[in-house]
Amino acid sequence: MWGYPHGLHCNDLIRGTNLPNHLREIHEIRGKESARAECRWNHCGREFNIGSLCEHVEEMHMGIAYFCDCGSEFSRRDTLSNHKKNCSG
Repeated sequence: MWGYPHGLHCNDLIRGTNLPNHLREIHEIRGKESARAECRWNHCGREFNIGSLCEHVEEMHMGIAYFCDCGSEFSRRDTLSNHKKNCSG
């Protein structure tokens, strides 16, 4: 969960592709895609471009997986898209 000072945390339910909106509106992570932001999920502390932060949270903290019709599993949406370009499944 996203951490705040004094041990408070965010417990909102995220649905579908709502994570970028949630981070922007609730946690005020705004700016250009190239701006830097800290991941505060369970005190992770790693820093990313805003454009990469959602991918990091989905992959490392939420465990979201993306599946191809051929049965292959990917931790990132862009990797699945690249796979599908050459997949016959």
